[in-house]
Amino acid sequence: MSRLVGAEVSRLLSRRFTGIAMIVLLLGLAGYQLLVNDALSPPSREQLATAERVYQDVHEDWVTNHERYEQDCRNTGAPPEECVVTLADFTESATPFKEVARTGLQLSTLLVAVVAFMIAASFIGAEYGSGSIANWLTFIPRRGQVFWSKLLTVTGFAALLGLFGATLVLSGTLVLAHLHGSRIESIRQLAEMGARTILPVVMLAIIGFCIGLLTRHTAGAIGLLLAFVVVWFVRAGPLSSLAWAQRITPWTPEGNIAAIVDRGYTYSVPVNKVTADGVNIEFIQHHVSFTHALVYWSILLALVIIGSLLIFRRRDVI
Repeated sequence: MSRLVGAEVSRLLSRRFTGIAMIVLLLGLAGYQLLVNDALSPPSREQLATAERVYQDVHEDWVTNHERYEQDCRNTGAPPEECVVTLADFTESATPFKEVARTGLQLSTLLVAVVAFMIAASFIGAEYGSGSIANWLTFIPRRGQVFWSKLLTVTGFAALLGLFGATLVLSGTLVLAHLHGSRIESIRQLAEMGARTILPVVMLAIIGFCIGLLTRHTAGAIGLLLAFVVVWFVRAGPLSSLAWAQRITPWTPEGNIAAIVDRGYTYSVPVNKVTADGVNIEFIQHHVSFTHALVYWSILLALVIIGSLLIFRRRDVI
């Protein structure tokens, strides 16, 4: 079995698509650090001077009409301290390190998971497309061992890829925060979050491999991924105001992935409330727990892997 895994690792790393995908991933993660640098950068002298001029103009008008402005502000339900014009309202401060790092880990997880999905799907899809899978089974007729060796290779590669992405993003953000003098905090929580981001990368890689095996083509797996993205976009956009479309969040893959990465995910369900003023829409918050997400994905992966193995063992590969 170890020889089979070693052979599959060599095949995976020698593929041109793997190299191209890794280069694209590295460029994407490195390019994102430019946005991180902008977010952590304090305002320049020119920006502070501009903010000061705008504040002086607005403050003169506020001094003249502040009673009416404050009353209008209180009528909206805002606390009194927010109804006073201050210089801070016109000055863009640097984003806190913790917030930048969390956002970076979330976005990098999405990018790395998609790349892992495509590499895994292409790994098996290309073998069906070229017919090399039939030649491989001629030398190794034990299909079960071939299946598990390929799956273990994809899983291990995805885990290393997820670790690489999380380490690169978190270390890059740390360096930039140190250079800009930002307050560095919550390192332990961010490191734990980085470790959790490896799970979605591995899960998407396994799903990509199994879909590529079932469809026998890389394009088939990518097509299903795009179809899923369209369904998610419709549910999060045009159907966001429908209660039933949001109530199914605990049973959606993306909702449970978010619960794994953030160790819990909160979503809102719109509910119509009849009042004396008419029908109002209230948003009731619900929670998807980390444990629920782990159980959900464990069952989903088990079903997909077992189904793929049974089909691979019985289906003609030619």
